[in-house]
Amino acid sequence: MRVACLAFISSVFFAATAALAGDPHPPLLNISFLAEPSPIVQSGQTRLFYEMLITNFSKNAYVLDSIEARAGDTQAKVSGKALSSLIIHPGSTAGPDDLAVRSIQGGRSVVVFLTLDFGKSPAPRAVTHTLHVLADKDEPHDIVLAPLQVSQDTPIVVAPPLRGQWIAGDSVNNLPDAAHRRAVLIDNGHAWIAQRFAIDWVQIQNINNTATTFKGPEDKNESYFCYDQPIYSVAAGKVVDASDGMAENVPHSGKYAVAIDFNNAAGNHVVVEIAPHRYVLYAHIRPGTVQVKAGDHVRIGQILGHVGNTGSSTEPHLHMHIDNQPSFLAGNGVPYEFTAGEASGAVEANVSSPGLIHLGPIGPEHPFKNDYPGNNALVTFK
Repeated sequence: MRVACLAFISSVFFAATAALAGDPHPPLLNISFLAEPSPIVQSGQTRLFYEMLITNFSKNAYVLDSIEARAGDTQAKVSGKALSSLIIHPGSTAGPDDLAVRSIQGGRSVVVFLTLDFGKSPAPRAVTHTLHVLADKDEPHDIVLAPLQVSQDTPIVVAPPLRGQWIAGDSVNNLPDAAHRRAVLIDNGHAWIAQRFAIDWVQIQNINNTATTFKGPEDKNESYFCYDQPIYSVAAGKVVDASDGMAENVPHSGKYAVAIDFNNAAGNHVVVEIAPHRYVLYAHIRPGTVQVKAGDHVRIGQILGHVGNTGSSTEPHLHMHIDNQPSFLAGNGVPYEFTAGEASGAVEANVSSPGLIHLGPIGPEHPFKNDYPGNNALVTFK
């Protein structure tokens, strides 16, 4: 049996039952998941990224002591500080210490961001979870959930959206600062994570022995290496939404050219339907460069626009993701893979920072086929 790293919201609710029959004080916790998890192949490894919502229906607090997951031959367990680093408290802050983060107060909810790693093996059909919970006076309780079904859909394979060498900024990961991964947003009464597998693509060069995304005045978009680079359609499909004309932001100025809301966060953008319930979003495009309109049919490799700095963006980059709805934010992100290229392993970086981007050491690149890059990996598309 392999022990995997467990790094862990659904309108589909699963019954939570006490592990021990006849528990006299079953925890009043409702547990659900945002969506049926789908496997992704990242850096050659099969992984699941999914989210658990726990709501306390009692007046008293519970402490989440640990979570166990079992999927086929893979077993994982997370507890203590490792578990608290995976938890957010929607609408509130829990305090700095580990115990406060793992406490679920009466009438409150937490979201736990989970990851299971299966190595080279395919993902099993279901995952079983056991939650170990402490109630008043540290009374222990076990909650065993009904099996969570795993989607058997394989990730959609697409061509590169860019050419040359790029950093796959904030590609899916489970670190506490994973901005895309933790972007739970509400629309029409539903919680979505459209950006679950989003990537912010930037280019770097070594200037004075430091990897940086620009050379010249920091407040000029033209200083950034990726600015005005062509954006290519990753697949054939139909344009279902396109927008142009939004003014560009001044890089790292701390403000936007236009007040950002739910509807314009993508800035100038293109959305292409490439398969049923599969929509590719290309965001933050340079004004005046969008080359398609709604209703157009595009071919693979067709230029859609050029990299810019519009919408919710602090410096030029291409934000790209695929989700199951024709919306930048109101959908659930689905896994995808790129046909071929070269990529390093994961790189320490703060690509989602509103300020200067800093990168740690970058390892050598290796060829890949039908794969999704590691967090902040250096990727070359021929």
